[in-house]
Amino acid sequence: MMTYETGYVARGTTQPRRLRPLLPLLGLLAALLSLTTGACAAALTGELGAHDPSRITRCNGKYFLYVTGPNIPMRYSTDLTHWTAGPPVLSGVPAWAHAAVPRARGEFVWAPDVVFLNSKYYLFYAFSTFGSRVSVIGLVTSPTLDPTRADYHWTDQGEVIGSDNGSSYNAIDPCPAFDAHGGLWLSFGSWNRGGIQIVPLDKKTGKPAGPPVPIVKGQRTGPEGSFVWYHKGYYYVFENEGLCCQGVNSTYRIMVGRSKAITGPYIDKQGRDLAQGGGTLFLGTDGRRFGPGQVGIYSERGTDRLTFHYYDGTANGRPTLGLETLEWDKDDWPRVRADVSQPAKNGIEGRYLIISKATGLALSIPVSFPRDGSPLDLSRDTGDAMQQWNVSPIGDGSLCIASLGDGKFLDLGSCNPADGTMIDQYRWLNNDCQRWRIEVTSDGAYRIVSKSTGSVVAAPAGVKPPDAPVQEHAWTGDSDQEWYFRRL
Repeated sequence: MMTYETGYVARGTTQPRRLRPLLPLLGLLAALLSLTTGACAAALTGELGAHDPSRITRCNGKYFLYVTGPNIPMRYSTDLTHWTAGPPVLSGVPAWAHAAVPRARGEFVWAPDVVFLNSKYYLFYAFSTFGSRVSVIGLVTSPTLDPTRADYHWTDQGEVIGSDNGSSYNAIDPCPAFDAHGGLWLSFGSWNRGGIQIVPLDKKTGKPAGPPVPIVKGQRTGPEGSFVWYHKGYYYVFENEGLCCQGVNSTYRIMVGRSKAITGPYIDKQGRDLAQGGGTLFLGTDGRRFGPGQVGIYSERGTDRLTFHYYDGTANGRPTLGLETLEWDKDDWPRVRADVSQPAKNGIEGRYLIISKATGLALSIPVSFPRDGSPLDLSRDTGDAMQQWNVSPIGDGSLCIASLGDGKFLDLGSCNPADGTMIDQYRWLNNDCQRWRIEVTSDGAYRIVSKSTGSVVAAPAGVKPPDAPVQEHAWTGDSDQEWYFRRL
């Protein structure tokens, strides 16, 4: 498990995980593009260091949430804007948990989440070590979340579920959930062949009342960090894919699917089963927020609020609390509400499909080759995240453009100034090969100009997909060097 300078730890155990603060990508100048801003983190203040935040829970006129860290750190607020650090939940990890996970020497506890049930609060947490399936999910209860109350006290309720090196799943990332009839369930799991599982719980004890079943598995990277939420006849599962815990180089992203039954099958917008590798992108790297992950939802007076963490590109990749308003589209798919977002200081952040004026095809990353140095090509718009791009200002007057699919950046191969140099994707290197200007040309089109060479991104003339690698060329004014930015 990776630790950060802030002392926060990511929750995954089999692969590195969690959020990547986007280095600000494209800031299309307001004079050039009259587009609304993309979603940015809410204007929060106070103690915002957070990894794997729980859902928000209201108690005694205050809002509480819990995060990964020593003995389960707590944050509280009176207005959902300013957050203060409170005392941790535990005075030490229980002896039974240390005995179950003997390699875990410290008191770091992962991915807590809490629900109110039977006149008390049930807080689930995970205890494990990075890269191992030897893990346990534990439970503590308290009549109140407010440490100023006389009855504040957390009681250890022992192990809920565990895993070992022979298990198909990893017992981490617990998420308690209620079905439409009030039944209590727990989703959990990270990577491995078992992926994310869901198990019914006894509502009195909080312990399993049946065997777990898989609901999300088979993804290329992940899944982990699940959250299950019921809304208007559907159960929605949010889950993380990609790699966490690498600051601004994290490729974490939040995916979603839904089902009529809490045990699945969960289907994405394209009709793919999440238990067979499916998943629709819900939230990826955006502006200064890299690698968002670990959804929590809090509903109050008809408003749904979304918590998550991200790596802040303006704070050396520090894991940071994100809080947004959640809304549902006409087909009841969730999305972050754009009108609560704040514009970047140096331009307009946005999420776009980038279309070649000459061919009408979308700038794409080959799905079969999503690695550093992968050459970009053109393909028909399919709605895949590998065709979607976040654009933000960097702060030096230039922009960077990152894939929603894997979090890598539009890159000029080796900063080579020669015509015909391939345009590829690469992890963030913070050099001029990845810095661009977006300049208006004609008919609502734009050219993408390399800061390094002054040449432009071009669709090769006379070459048709799938053999149509995107290249660098000196500006000639031809339509194969012009692009439309279609906001998503």
